[in-house]
Amino acid sequence: MEEQTIREVLDTYGKYTSFTSGYSMWPLIKNQRDNIIVVKNTDRLKKYDIALYEAKNGKYIMHRVVEVHDDHYIIIGDNCITKEYVTDDMVCGVLAGFYKRGKKYIDCRDGKAQKLYAKIWVALYPLRPAVLFAERCARFLKKRILKG
Repeated sequence: MEEQTIREVLDTYGKYTSFTSGYSMWPLIKNQRDNIIVVKNTDRLKKYDIALYEAKNGKYIMHRVVEVHDDHYIIIGDNCITKEYVTDDMVCGVLAGFYKRGKKYIDCRDGKAQKLYAKIWVALYPLRPAVLFAERCARFLKKRILKG
């Protein structure tokens, strides 16, 4: 039996669910812990949406929309500093919500707390390199102190 791609699942059923893989959407979504629910995108994305798109290399990536333009979007992972330029034809779906630790459902479309989180996180983007650097330094020091 041939396995369907995520794009094919979304085109056929309109919904895709899976555990996450990767750290680019941390701290919102944790690797191999949170169960995402992606729905087929029918309209243009909006700022703060979390889009699932297929990169040119065939890899599926889920990151947040930070700017909407007529012919593309600028998208960045919550734990990333590099901007990505994504066109509508690359977009497969949008994150409707997810189950945190398999229990608590987080609504990414209508949840007020999620909307506030997204606005704050995007507004803090210019500070993200310094915050991520400080976090990595703290982890390094903690490892050295506990090891030694």
